Amino acid sequence: GGNPAEVTWSECSQQIGDNPCDFSLIDQEGNTFSLYDNFNTVIVLDFSAGWCGPCVQASMHGQGYQDKYGPQGFIWVTVLIENSQGIPPSQEDLVSWASFGGISTAPVLAADRSMIDPAAEEGYPISAWPTIVVIDRNMILKHGIIGWNEEIVTGWIEDAL
Repeated sequence: GGNPAEVTWSECSQQIGDNPCDFSLIDQEGNTFSLYDNFNTVIVLDFSAGWCGPCVQASMHGQGYQDKYGPQGFIWVTVLIENSQGIPPSQEDLVSWASFGGISTAPVLAADRSMIDPAAEEGYPISAWPTIVVIDRNMILKHGIIGWNEEIVTGWIEDAL
């Protein structure tokens, strides 16, 4: 896990090569997940929407990555922006997403459209679903991809570990 003392930067943005800004959201267990608590961990953020077919497909992979790479200091984090009705997800939506995707040890977070910013300053430049980003152990945003591509995402994770 992280330590606030490791956070030495004052500027943040969601541009590749920058320190992403911290956020805290509630997960499917009702716990608060804060990005900066996971310093020194390779983090995948999977920005998804409940109505998006490819997002549901990507979600089926999250627990497999968590099982395989978790022991090396890795976490797969689903950030659910909307539920299947296109509104911000409830706790129940998070639980059913986790259940459907077979996610048992990785956080599924309730977010909303305030996480989206085309300029990548206040939020992430999400223009299609899912959007997957990889953050390295030093809390640097290294990669981002729109859509699900197992080969590319796996390569990025293995490079970062």
